[in-house]
Amino acid sequence: MSALTIAFAGSRYRFAGLNPEQLDLVRSKFDALLGTDDTQPDVEIDVHYSPNPEGFMRRPAGPVEYRVAVVHAEDSVAVAGIGFTANIDRRPLRAQMQTCLADEWFVGAFENLFRVVACYRLFSEGALVLHSAAFTDGARGFLFCGRSGAGKTTLCGLADELELGILSDELNAVTTSAERLELQAMPIAGDFGGAPSAHPPYPLTGLLGLAHGAPPSVDRCSKAEAVSRIVASCPYINADALLVDELTSRAAKLVERMPLRILSFAKDTRFWSVLNHEYQSQHAALSR
Repeated sequence: MSALTIAFAGSRYRFAGLNPEQLDLVRSKFDALLGTDDTQPDVEIDVHYSPNPEGFMRRPAGPVEYRVAVVHAEDSVAVAGIGFTANIDRRPLRAQMQTCLADEWFVGAFENLFRVVACYRLFSEGALVLHSAAFTDGARGFLFCGRSGAGKTTLCGLADELELGILSDELNAVTTSAERLELQAMPIAGDFGGAPSAHPPYPLTGLLGLAHGAPPSVDRCSKAEAVSRIVASCPYINADALLVDELTSRAAKLVERMPLRILSFAKDTRFWSVLNHEYQSQHAALSR
């Protein structure tokens, strides 16, 4: 059995116990983020393989989208999905995965557990992971939070037409420091997926929700609505009774530092000129 380490957003995740087939699958997907195993990881995940599918959620006949089952307890978090179950210890943060998968379905199971573990790790470091779309013009980072159907993937498609850099259309992280807010791409994406690549952190210039409308506009919303949108967009943490109060507090502090706006847009690229104009002065202030 072998191990590998995936590094991003300042943390190192070491996966041990992978069989050769699993190892090759993960390496081919996360090659750009692989680190060395010569330093202590921040999070350890042990993988236990059994070819017997009994006791695991069965695989469907074809491709399918589904939500993993997550159950929160005082000391741990249990996760289950197609072909795998896992237990995440809260303190110290670590995980144990049981799986009957060693083919292309294993990549999906691996990512499903990885996204939960990464959300908890980043939250413990003061960051927020949001179900969101994010892109950059090379200097500024823009994040658009919202649940499925809000228009995140549509917006990324339009941004791609404009040759803006897509970070992720599924999960992105906001990290904070005394100096500025930063946008970190998560190595998990939806329609704009493929092999994850290493991205530097970008200064968070725009924090927005999404709405459908034409002509495009950027509008204010109340602080209460802004906090509600942020909390609703933070997967796994917002369903954890032990963390939701802290999450709400952080969301309130975030929108105090950077008010959330609502971008209304249609299925064309006109939104960018409006967005660019709205945040030009703000980026200049952040750069000083």
